[in-house]
Amino acid sequence: MKSACRLVAFAALFLSVMACSSASADTIKARVVFVGDIMVHTEQLEAARYETSWDFRPQFRRVRPLFWKALAVANLETVFAGDTYGFEGYPVFNTPDELASALSDLEIDIVTLANNHILDMGYDTAERTADVLDNAGIFWTGLSTQDDPDEPLVVEYAGLRWAFVNFSYGSNNKTTPASGDLRLNIISEKAVVSALQWAASYEPDVTVAVLHWGLEYQYAPARSQRNIAALCVQNGADIVVGSHPHVLQPFEITSGDKGYAAVAYSLGNFISFLRNAPSERSVVLAVEIEKNEGERARISRVSVAPTWVSARDANGRRIIEVVYAGTGGPFNHSGLPETELVSARYAGERVLEFLGASGQPDKEGFYTLWDAASPDATPRPARETPD
Repeated sequence: MKSACRLVAFAALFLSVMACSSASADTIKARVVFVGDIMVHTEQLEAARYETSWDFRPQFRRVRPLFWKALAVANLETVFAGDTYGFEGYPVFNTPDELASALSDLEIDIVTLANNHILDMGYDTAERTADVLDNAGIFWTGLSTQDDPDEPLVVEYAGLRWAFVNFSYGSNNKTTPASGDLRLNIISEKAVVSALQWAASYEPDVTVAVLHWGLEYQYAPARSQRNIAALCVQNGADIVVGSHPHVLQPFEITSGDKGYAAVAYSLGNFISFLRNAPSERSVVLAVEIEKNEGERARISRVSVAPTWVSARDANGRRIIEVVYAGTGGPFNHSGLPETELVSARYAGERVLEFLGASGQPDKEGFYTLWDAASPDATPRPARETPD
């Protein structure tokens, strides 16, 4: 962050990627995808180290097709404090700046920073994290200024205007920011409603609320999550996505004044080194939007692509990578040991059963959770846990 006013300009900045829209003369079609927590434990640091340099791109190389032709959003649960602080994993995270380059290579467009680890090394390093993301060409939200708290991020993509609000239940660092520092957006009913009203003033086609909330390792959303999700939908959110539990939680489709809204209570960990089965399993959530001329934008389909984190040793190196865990799509599993592929497919089956996804995957590898063509066909989970 070069200055506090940079955030004001940032929030009003529009990202135009018109070439990615799929539109007729009368209809605009667009797609947004979400991933859960991006964490970097010590073992991931070791896997990314190459003598005097770092490269995190191999950890994501197998799932790059999941992000093609979509506005991509991720929760970044680490900081870029710089090498003077030393790079660390849990419980106080600090990751080399090269991770930002890897996320850019993965075609991540937006990261959410409102989480309990963004202040692990203080407010100065949170601001440096924002600077690193700026330099990598990645938009961010979840931090705001004292003068403009809880400011939404507004971007344009594929012919639509998108507004994002982002809040956390709190932080592991309880220090108070100096007057010139960025502040963390903290969940409260008043703050969430205010931010959504502010977002509405931009007249967005799609409004997204991303919340860092809930109880760790719980497969069902807490009452507080349900209450805030309902509040978001009542105040204009079309999509609500959660993080923090480090495991998957259910998906719901609900209706509000604007039409149908999608709620994903927790997407779990996109990548981490939490080596228990539920924390290794996640999904890339895709929400497809359509807008006919003269009408509101609406959700037309919600789908998921299951993923699994593979960790193994080969040729004297530790290899950690996110693997597509479904059976469709343009994926190359070349070089992945058969045992790892079997584990991935097993994990994918459990995830799809837990979320209630149906049918066969589409050509991109995504399985349908809900489709506007059959709005009453809501997900029917076949398992109580993704384990």
